[in-house]
Amino acid sequence: MDREGRQRHLPHLPAWAADRRGAGGHPAALELLKLQRRGAHRAATAVTAAQGAAVGARSAWPVVIALGLGVFIGGFDQTFVVPVLTEMLGDLGVAVNELEQASWILNGYLLGYTVALPLMGRFADVHGHYRIFVIGMLIFMGGSVFVAFAPNITILTIARAVTALGGGALVPVGLAIAAHALPASQRTIGLGSISTLDDASSLAGPLWGTLIGVWIGWRGLFWMNIVLALPILILVLWLARRASAPPRANEQVDWQGGLLLALALGALTFAIAGAGESLRELWQILVLYGAAAVFMAIFVRRQLRVASPLIDMRMFRIRRVALANVVFLLEGMALITALVNVPLLAQVVWGMEGAGPGLMLGRMVLFMAVGGIAGGALATIAGYRLTTVVSFVIAAAGLFAMSGWASEPSQIALWTALGLAGLGFTLADASLYATIMESVEAGRRASATAVLQVSQTLGMVVGMALLGSEGLGRFDQRAGSLFAQELFEITEDQLIDVVRQTMDETFFVAALLMAVAAVLSLGLGGGRLWRRRGSGGPAASPATGEP
Repeated sequence: MDREGRQRHLPHLPAWAADRRGAGGHPAALELLKLQRRGAHRAATAVTAAQGAAVGARSAWPVVIALGLGVFIGGFDQTFVVPVLTEMLGDLGVAVNELEQASWILNGYLLGYTVALPLMGRFADVHGHYRIFVIGMLIFMGGSVFVAFAPNITILTIARAVTALGGGALVPVGLAIAAHALPASQRTIGLGSISTLDDASSLAGPLWGTLIGVWIGWRGLFWMNIVLALPILILVLWLARRASAPPRANEQVDWQGGLLLALALGALTFAIAGAGESLRELWQILVLYGAAAVFMAIFVRRQLRVASPLIDMRMFRIRRVALANVVFLLEGMALITALVNVPLLAQVVWGMEGAGPGLMLGRMVLFMAVGGIAGGALATIAGYRLTTVVSFVIAAAGLFAMSGWASEPSQIALWTALGLAGLGFTLADASLYATIMESVEAGRRASATAVLQVSQTLGMVVGMALLGSEGLGRFDQRAGSLFAQELFEITEDQLIDVVRQTMDETFFVAALLMAVAAVLSLGLGGGRLWRRRGSGGPAASPATGEP
């Protein structure tokens, strides 16, 4: 090949550089050739890496779907018992004057779920996320069988707590597996999808219990848990083994710390849940609060001293971690206000019957599902902080609109308020989960996410207690004044108006909570951490300080 031919093959090099031997082996020509080959190699490597990341992302999404279905079934169990409570109590021989025991069916699950979150989260970090997700599914299925055979209310309550122990492992561990499996550019979308399924499961539970419980009975509902969970377990066994982060064999689980935390959370949960119950004495509630404070103080002291703590308390020194937990607690308080008050308002004030109140709440649930997925996509563009602030501002606007509902609001007013609230409650979920996961080391993701969920759960418990105590207190105060003014001659419409005014106040307070959460979210940091660390592959080493 002559010099002109060589130039045609290397047209971007000068003539003297086209031949390594040309111009007496000119040094500049040799360097240009080396740079060309090195650049081509890097370009090929980049293309290969990009193709590998794309293939990895495609193979990770079936894993995320399987995990999300497992999370859905686990959360589903929490609320489908509500429509069949009367049947359950009658079948178990609970007398009419012992109906307060029905609360144990719900509180037993709530307690087991709250305690399981941090303990199973840390257990998964140490022994492997995949392994603990599978164990959680098996415990959940075994607990469901235990419930289906329960001969009395005591056994049923214990069985529900066991079921919650397995269900409590699924969300934080599933999120941790998804965060490890997905490339960083798609991570918030995956986290938002799983979070959406978690929220949807609790809200779809009563509908499932109503439609299916009529045909197969309350025991049949728990047998259906096995039917639904078994194929999901097979999918997880097939898909998720290689997607999980490796176990940390050099670390241990702080079981003594776990016991202390279980006692603290248990005492706190029962104290808060019992604050609105007239059957519980004030001194009993104060003793529970005191016990919770003592156990928590001992737990924190231990966590600061042991080599392998259950919860690394140092993570709360990171501003965005502490703020994420605070705003999620506030969100839980506002969320439970809407979940309880919307169907109650529809039934008592607007006179809806049958499935009407549930369908009214379903409008908000529909937008919650959209918000969870959209929030994951928005976070990759706008960042975690902006997405969270916008989310809580939208939720505050929706709740504020609810506080101004008329006696018979228009369909536009209903859809607007419920749509804004639903979107606002879930747009921030993926950003908050991602903020936590990218702020702690990979070996602490499940436990850190579990702590975030505990914050939201406690927020919902606190909100429910305040609705039961302060909300009913305001109702009694208004009703008493009305009785005094009308000399005990009041109409049904006047009493309904008192209910509406009380609910308007609770919606307004919930809107204020979301406004406070929006302001606090300004301190979360700019977000879009994946853009600073690269757009593909597993998360880089976590941040250890302020953004």
